[in-house]
Amino acid sequence: MDFFTSDHVRLHYTDTGDKTKPVIVGIPGLGSYSSLWQETIAIFENYRFITMDPRNQGQSERTFKGQRMGRHAADLAELLDKLDLHEVIGIGNSMGAATLWAYLDQYGKGRMKCMIDLDQSPKMVNDETWKYGFQDLNWDNFLANLKLPLGNAFFNQISPEVFAKAKAESKQFPYELEDNYTFLIDHAAKDWRDVLLDPPVPMLLIAGKNSPYFDPGFLDAVKAINPALQTKVIPNCGHIIQAEQPQKLYETVQEFLNNLK
Repeated sequence: MDFFTSDHVRLHYTDTGDKTKPVIVGIPGLGSYSSLWQETIAIFENYRFITMDPRNQGQSERTFKGQRMGRHAADLAELLDKLDLHEVIGIGNSMGAATLWAYLDQYGKGRMKCMIDLDQSPKMVNDETWKYGFQDLNWDNFLANLKLPLGNAFFNQISPEVFAKAKAESKQFPYELEDNYTFLIDHAAKDWRDVLLDPPVPMLLIAGKNSPYFDPGFLDAVKAINPALQTKVIPNCGHIIQAEQPQKLYETVQEFLNNLK
C-alpha cells in the first residue's frame, strides 16, 4: 500500500489490517527493508502490525526532498493521521528509533502510546560526554566515516526465508548510500538524550548484546539519565533484533506492555 505525503512523496507501508487489535507501527533502520520484520509480524499475531518504508528506501519513492529527521517524523505523523491510528505502539530499529524520537520531540505524545527502541543509541557521535556512539565515530572523522559502507549489521543467523525475501527486495529496490549522505549526516549528528530525560510516553530501549554497531552499555548510560526508562539486552543478537531474535523480542515487548499502567 502507498500514500502521498504533504510534500508529494510516495511512501510504501504494509498493514495486517485488523482494526479491532492494538496497533504497532514498525520502522526499519537506514537502508533496511520491511521484509526483515516478517517473522516479528507473524509472532505479534494479536496486534495490527504496520510497517512503513522511509522515504528513499525500501519500496518508497527515491527523492532528494526531505533528507532530515524532522521530515521523517512528519512522514510518520502523516501516516498515523491518514490511518487515524491512536495509542500506537511505536517500534523503531536503528534510524527507525530516531524517527520515533523525532516524532515525540515535534509532536509530544501525539498518537503514541509508547515507544520501543531496537539497538539505537540516542547519540551517534562519541565525545567527552558520550562513549556509546556508532562504532568509533567522532567529530574528527565524522564526515569521512559516514561515506564508508556501514558494514555487516548481523550477529545471529536469520531464517533462510527472511534472508531470501530481504535479498530479493534489496535487489529490486536498491538503497544508494551516496544518494542519502545528506540524510545520514543529519541523522548521525542528532542527540536525543533530552527526549529521554523527559519522554512524553513510556519507553523501552533494547540492545543486541553482540551488535556490531553499538556497545550495549548505552542502556546503562540512558538509565543514568532517566531511571524510569525500561531497558533490556538480548543475548546472541546483533543490530537487527526483529530479524535475529523475533521470539525474544516478542517476549520482551509483551512484558513491557503488560506492565504499562
